[in-house]
Amino acid sequence: MAEISIRELTFHHRLARLFDQSGGGDFWAALARFLQGYIAFNAWTAMVFYHDRPPLLLADGGDDLDEFDDKLYLEYSNGLYVLDPFFQISNVKCSPGVYTLKDVSPENFLDTEYYKKYFVHNVVGDEIQLLQNGSDGGVISLSLSTQGNFSEEEIGILNLFSPWLLNLMRGETAGAQETNKTVSAPQNHQPLDQWLHTRAATPLTDREVQTTLLILAGHSAKAIAAQMGISTETVKTHKRHLYRKFGVSSPAALFALYLETEK
Repeated sequence: MAEISIRELTFHHRLARLFDQSGGGDFWAALARFLQGYIAFNAWTAMVFYHDRPPLLLADGGDDLDEFDDKLYLEYSNGLYVLDPFFQISNVKCSPGVYTLKDVSPENFLDTEYYKKYFVHNVVGDEIQLLQNGSDGGVISLSLSTQGNFSEEEIGILNLFSPWLLNLMRGETAGAQETNKTVSAPQNHQPLDQWLHTRAATPLTDREVQTTLLILAGHSAKAIAAQMGISTETVKTHKRHLYRKFGVSSPAALFALYLETEK
């Protein structure tokens, strides 16, 4: 006769409680509590990414989050989300699964103003996300963040759990988006991509806007060229044009100009 350990019984008891919460108002918090039994993280966020509008915040929780909630999500949902590497990967039809910050970050991400002025103050250390395609064309995201770094064992555990977690996430959000909370941007606010189109002395082309977003997100000229199907020289030409049109000489100056004008 096969033996069942206390650890296995505890796991199945926790799992049963989580399934009981499916379809209820406490599902995302219950999911976070379940995962905290196996993975160490300081904060969690559930949202839906869309390619044509700001993300929809479903739920969040974690250490000291209430104190910073409004500021964090206003900054993010008001336009900085377009530089989020997880948002960017969700827009290239990624397969459902577990994605680490290392998996999705551009090679120069740590040097970007987005990382220095936003990420390190709000995410603090490391981040890992479960991404699943939603029923309304969006991508459902469960983000876990920690002040340290996620271990290979923790990433492995999350990958082990991911097949049924992803199905639960999809079922939880199907048809329920209208009832979830979102953060309203000020009426005079423009998301970063729209701001790039309208605030330059001479309007940027769509390709120049795309190039600018990739530069601000930390992609190298070589990576941008490969992603857009153009030469590195064309990338450099776009870069010169956008700097001239905004009267700046670096990505940092352009990022600072956006933050200043959109306060």
